[in-house]
Amino acid sequence: MPIYAFHCDDCDSDFDKVLPISRYKEPQNCPGCGTGPARKLVTATNFILRGDGWAGKNNRIKNQMAKKNQRLDAKQVERKRGGSTVTLAPNVEGERVETWSDASKLAKAKGKNTTGYDKRAAVEKK
Repeated sequence: MPIYAFHCDDCDSDFDKVLPISRYKEPQNCPGCGTGPARKLVTATNFILRGDGWAGKNNRIKNQMAKKNQRLDAKQVERKRGGSTVTLAPNVEGERVETWSDASKLAKAKGKNTTGYDKRAAVEKK
């Protein structure tokens, strides 16, 4: 419901009333001195558009999501800076070697499947 502003000429005070639109033309008595009718002032009406389809709500949600994404981005940057990265070292059954090519040769010598080693050796050469 809209809020209407009134002015009482008898006690020179202003007051607001929440009235349905159907009753805005009715004379209103002053709550301070009890006399009436008070004069209605011309003001901008304040009302809220409820529901999902209004721009105000969509903008508010968009701003909330932008702030959330900024927080998440900051956390990801912090993790990248401070977090240690785990790398897989070339080895065959725990025996470390210098390169993945060497690991492939050692695995072949031990009779192991070398497809995983060969893929890493190909990436290593690039």
